[in-house]
Amino acid sequence: MKGRLRHTFVYKILRVIMMPFLKIRFNYRFEKVPSLHRPVFILPNHVTSWDPFLVGVSFPQMMYYVASDHLFRLGFVSRIIEYLLSPIPRTKSSADLQTAATIFRRIREGANICIFPEGNMTFGGETGELHPTTAKLIKRNGAAMITYRLEGGYFTQPRWARFLKRGAITGFPVRKYSPEEIAAMTEEELNKQIEADLYTDAYEEQKKKPVAYRGKRQAENLETALYLCPSCHRIGELKSEGDQLFCSCGLKLRYTEYGYLESLNRQAPPFTTIRDWIKWQSDTIEKLSAELRKQPNDKVITSDDDQSLWKIKKARRSKLAGKGRLLLYPDRMTLETTEGKTCDFPLDHISDMAIHGQMTLIFTTTEREYFELKSEIPRSALKYYELYKALTGRHSIYERKD
Repeated sequence: MKGRLRHTFVYKILRVIMMPFLKIRFNYRFEKVPSLHRPVFILPNHVTSWDPFLVGVSFPQMMYYVASDHLFRLGFVSRIIEYLLSPIPRTKSSADLQTAATIFRRIREGANICIFPEGNMTFGGETGELHPTTAKLIKRNGAAMITYRLEGGYFTQPRWARFLKRGAITGFPVRKYSPEEIAAMTEEELNKQIEADLYTDAYEEQKKKPVAYRGKRQAENLETALYLCPSCHRIGELKSEGDQLFCSCGLKLRYTEYGYLESLNRQAPPFTTIRDWIKWQSDTIEKLSAELRKQPNDKVITSDDDQSLWKIKKARRSKLAGKGRLLLYPDRMTLETTEGKTCDFPLDHISDMAIHGQMTLIFTTTEREYFELKSEIPRSALKYYELYKALTGRHSIYERKD
């Protein structure tokens, strides 16, 4: 009980501090949610790293957040966060039964729980697939549910961007569901309803009500999302600087304050939106999957220098396993370290893969080992993730399996 009182006090103080800051920094406008019938699940879409604060200022009553396990590997900072707010850790690249058990316990105690069911921020501005166990988790807990939508966040902090931009963000509850309504729906029906409530397309919003999102070096790090050039079809050749994106083949584009791509050459841009480019490159890699699998196993499909491999233990500690060049082959992923060693990971031994933040690649092996690959330079984790899917035919646990 003492812990709950402490968490509630800190939550209310943070709410008072963050409310004026978010209004000024992000031009944030939101609807306040009246007193909740406890316990309740709050399910928002996920667009920025500020989302827990953006959502929290709408809810006067305290909630516990389900958070990525990265938050728990910050040493002393993590201990402070756990003491003050006690978030619930979730491992991204594996099904985490401990997370579910903690949620069940806190719901029984009458607490409110906030879950971002996408699990990941969007790279292209369109709401992603929901975690497949979300509906099951909610139905089994017998709590109420509120869906909550954030709009404008994608252009404020595109997942790929190096710097924040200022335009406008709005937040509002979409619908409240009673425990009886939830019980009357199947898991599939509930999942579809959540998807419909949370779905947003940043570019469709811009068409309806254009907003300028101003900031410095608008396009920098865009190559962390766009890895396949539409002109030369080479992987990993795109680079960014200032407000421009360019390829060694001559393609040169500018990213505007409204989030669109303009050509700096005479020809029309291959795509005017990041959303459409990402869809195209994903579809292209999928279509090439059979051809990629037929490549000889010594053929390097893509590679990046200045990479570091970390082994994670119990989602709380990380240990550096090596630094060097990362190479992807048709049958394996290899890190060639600066010490002359190699760390090989056969693709058929990688049971799942996910992306944290902008560039961190997370994967779990069939031996139940958990690793992270970080980069000291801008490089696309999405590139490795989608090539892994194409080469193995596997899907992340965060993708719906039709």
